[in-house]
Amino acid sequence: MTPQVKHFLDNWHQAVRERDAERLSSIIAEGCELHSPVVWKPSADKHYLLHILMGVITVVEGFDYRQEWVSGNDLILEFTGTVEGKGLVGIDKITLNDEGQMVRIEVLIRPMNTLMEFAGKMREHALRYKPEAANG
Repeated sequence: MTPQVKHFLDNWHQAVRERDAERLSSIIAEGCELHSPVVWKPSADKHYLLHILMGVITVVEGFDYRQEWVSGNDLILEFTGTVEGKGLVGIDKITLNDEGQMVRIEVLIRPMNTLMEFAGKMREHALRYKPEAANG
């Protein structure tokens, strides 16, 4: 694992634990692509991405990472939690640039019933940032 990847992971996990948007922002590149499980069209708006990430760690109760895989600048972080009492498992598939900043994140979540509950709550959260997010 390169020092840049280790630095990213240390900061990512601390930011998620502490719900620290400023720390997250410091490790996310401008134009970072978000591929969400609830909208088809990816977003490349860093401020929107931060809004969504902060929503996820609030909406998913007991959000916790339980395993990670690293291959060069590509990371897979497996997470667990609950939404309205329904358990979920998901992965964040993250790509870093050579400076160790996130340039792409794709999120996958299962099972379907929890994803549906999650999507409804995240839609409400997304609309507080920009109403057009509901049409993506």
